[in-house]
Amino acid sequence: MKKFAELTDVEIYNLSSEEIKTYKKVELAEHGVVFPVKPKEPELEDEPKPDITLFTIPLIESRLAFNNEEDARNVLTALQQATSAGLTEIYGTATFTPGFGTDYNGEKKLLAVEPKAGYSTELYKTKCAIAKRNAKKRDAYKKDCEAFKALMEKVDETLAPLREKMDAACDNIRNKMRLTHIFVNDYMPISDNDVETAMKYMKLAYHLSESDEAYIRENC
Repeated sequence: MKKFAELTDVEIYNLSSEEIKTYKKVELAEHGVVFPVKPKEPELEDEPKPDITLFTIPLIESRLAFNNEEDARNVLTALQQATSAGLTEIYGTATFTPGFGTDYNGEKKLLAVEPKAGYSTELYKTKCAIAKRNAKKRDAYKKDCEAFKALMEKVDETLAPLREKMDAACDNIRNKMRLTHIFVNDYMPISDNDVETAMKYMKLAYHLSESDEAYIRENC
């Protein structure tokens, strides 16, 4: 296999996608750059869904919770019937406010039992363990992506001269093909298909290089 620097513009233009990949790998290898492999997204474990229903009594800062609705309603009844029940500050000097506050409309707030999905103790431990493993995988993937991004910057920098030469070669050949098309379709018909006459006309209109002329003669 020829070295890329030894290829003609025509040879570069005719390279297959696989051949281009090979030349890029050679260029990276010669500069000691690792072949990039995009990180694979991690397969995360499914976290378990709540397995129990909790019956809660919402307060100002937290909720009383029961896993038995009857118990929750019994406690609620006791709270509502206790005329001395009220709220106190959690932080600072203790104060006391009778009742359980007001709602958004300024109306007296009534406590109620509210069902809420929750986890049993063992399942919650399992959920936390899975979440921790998933977080570890996400962190590792993020680091791999950052390393891949840095590597791709190095790859792009290394392959820039090769790409520039490839683009220039392809532009050159496409231009020669364009000139050949004009020569064959515009100048040959008015020259009785005489190549020399057609070339004379072509040279009067276009600034053809020796390379352009040789390509046209070879491919017309």
